[in-house]
Amino acid sequence: MTLKEIIIEALHDPQNRNEDGSVKWNWVDSDLWLHPESKKFSDDEKIEALDFFPDEEVPVWGEFTPRVTHPLP
Repeated sequence: MTLKEIIIEALHDPQNRNEDGSVKWNWVDSDLWLHPESKKFSDDEKIEALDFFPDEEVPVWGEFTPRVTHPLP
């Protein structure tokens, strides 16, 4: 997976959204760092991927099927 794919996966998780559908970026950040595939990327690459993630690629709440990516145990 690419960093972009990991971030998009996290953006589809309803746990990473506020009630109004806005993004909880701290939660997306956490999912990125905890994702097993992210280990192959440097810290700087992960930071840059989030800092420069294009707004137009953020899925619009209500226009996609939400899915929990990392359910709590």
